[in-house]
Amino acid sequence: MKKNIFLIVCVCCIQFVNAQDKFKFGEVPKDLLEMTVYDKDSTASAFVVYEKKDVFYGWNNAQEDFELISEYVVRIKILTADGVEHADGIIPFYKGSTSSSSQNITSLTGWTYNLEDGKIVKEKLSKDYVFTEDVTENFKRMKFALPSAKAGSVIEYKYTLKSPFIYHPENFQFQRSIPVQYSGFKISIPEYFQFNRETKGYERIKVNIKPVSMSFIMQGGRVLTCMGEEISSETVDLPALKDENYVWNYNDFMAGISFELRKIVITGVRYTDYAQTWDKVVGGLMNYDYFGKKLSNKGLFKEELAAIKASEGNDEDKLREILNLVRSEVKWNDRETLYINNPSKALKEGVGNSGEINSLLFNAVKNAGYEPGVVVMSLRSNGRIPRYPGSDGFNYFIVQVKAGDKTYYMDATRSYCDLNVIPVECLVDQALCIYDKTFNWVNLTKIGNNTSRINLIVSFNEDGVLSGKKSKILTGEYVFSFRETYEKAKNESEYIQDVETDNDISITNYTITEKKAVLVEAYDFTSNTIRIEDEDLLTIHPLLFEGMSSNPLKQEERKLPVEFKYPSDDRININIIIPKGYALDEVPKSERFVYGDNNSIDFSYAVQANENSVQIAYRLKLDTCIVPVTEYEDLRDFFSKVYAKCQEVLVFKKV
Repeated sequence: MKKNIFLIVCVCCIQFVNAQDKFKFGEVPKDLLEMTVYDKDSTASAFVVYEKKDVFYGWNNAQEDFELISEYVVRIKILTADGVEHADGIIPFYKGSTSSSSQNITSLTGWTYNLEDGKIVKEKLSKDYVFTEDVTENFKRMKFALPSAKAGSVIEYKYTLKSPFIYHPENFQFQRSIPVQYSGFKISIPEYFQFNRETKGYERIKVNIKPVSMSFIMQGGRVLTCMGEEISSETVDLPALKDENYVWNYNDFMAGISFELRKIVITGVRYTDYAQTWDKVVGGLMNYDYFGKKLSNKGLFKEELAAIKASEGNDEDKLREILNLVRSEVKWNDRETLYINNPSKALKEGVGNSGEINSLLFNAVKNAGYEPGVVVMSLRSNGRIPRYPGSDGFNYFIVQVKAGDKTYYMDATRSYCDLNVIPVECLVDQALCIYDKTFNWVNLTKIGNNTSRINLIVSFNEDGVLSGKKSKILTGEYVFSFRETYEKAKNESEYIQDVETDNDISITNYTITEKKAVLVEAYDFTSNTIRIEDEDLLTIHPLLFEGMSSNPLKQEERKLPVEFKYPSDDRININIIIPKGYALDEVPKSERFVYGDNNSIDFSYAVQANENSVQIAYRLKLDTCIVPVTEYEDLRDFFSKVYAKCQEVLVFKKV
């Protein structure tokens, strides 16, 4: 047994060594260009041949301080046309108001290799294909495209990034949506800086640490010598982690490593303990000039709030009026941020980022006599916050208000938000709710009452065409999702046309009504395909264009947990009038399926029939958001049954 383990270790070491020895930037082996399929994943559109990131501290004489230097190199083999997208590179960086507060990208070099008539042809990345774009005011990204990339190409590029943010080494991700043959990371840290370290993902990452001696040449040729540690990690033959249905952010599950400063120790000169507790994090946020200090503007909306306070509505009505007031005054500029820059300017100009708008909401609620709190979070698209305490993971906040025995969550960035109806991105399972300097953790996935009630009355008209009336009553996040989709269309006509196309129907008498977070959509319709053709048997799907149109969980195996958008309660009630000259011949039977020990997902399908009509009551109630991957087989079986039930048909026989 020991001999076998020794052999395995040796093989792994040989693989690592070979991966590094074979790589030489600017030269590519011909057999790699001739490769058409990756032997460890025949479905791969591309794979990472080699990737390495070396991070180390240097001395910046101009700033008289340390700086972080990252040297990155990657080589990718493109196997199919779908893999060409990996020839487009993105390097995010921070641009501050001065050079001392900005990151700087240098030495970007790239090559594309192709095999033409049996010869290797290489083409260099041109400056014409490199440009920089704004993400936010300070965050930028350099984008570039390697030339002549196609199926069969090999691309590679390297660059150096210098950063003044010596306390924040960038996270490194070993895994990707394509396989990775070799990936290596190394960071050399002077003894003065001590970090917490965290690895994540389902793939095991082995971390090696060894002491090293270090030296830095300072102003005037002085040399600073010290000890430090070198932290390195290598992975080989990592499988692709592909995005699966029902995952909030699959980057949460990719193998990676991150660092958080714990303390600075310079003997006899400086000792600063950065070891964080959540109490310290909260205190730091509430004392920060661009967060807590902006939550005390007493002069906002005096006249408007006086009128709202004097109105006869209850707390819910008044809070909704305050929410609408802020939204009417300031429009969102699509920028999501935790920090609050200049709310007064945003109010004056009528446009601002999320931090500015929700700070105005916070202050308006407070000035109306309520005691609001702020709820800071990492949006789903940003990934879950690290396990160790720190504020770096947060990138957004909303407002919490307690009125009587009820708790409301509010966000004023979108026109279709409401009380306890916030962007789906905010529905995270862990957020930090802060009142002054006290705090508690809250789960935002279950704050709303998200219901959909669909009623259909269906019959065959004089021409034998299926027609009917539909009404849909939505609450909670369903209203948000509906409005989000509706407002993407140019106008109502385009939206109706999309519904007609998706459901193969023609619509008339379309209306939308909305009152106090309840939206009702109603219309008359005729089917473009379902009609009586004088056949002996008439077969239709009783749920028509409603219900489950496809099985949401088809894969036999799954690597990631199932994360639904939000808990929900969907009901469909259908009344089908039996066509003249026909009688009911075949009808689905009533059934109920439940999933989970506490019936966390409940499905029922009830059927009642008489001589004139068939009534079907469908309900799918979801009381959970996250199902671990260990329970996937049972969950898949549950949804397979639900889907099969939705495919059952009504059969009418000619009499």
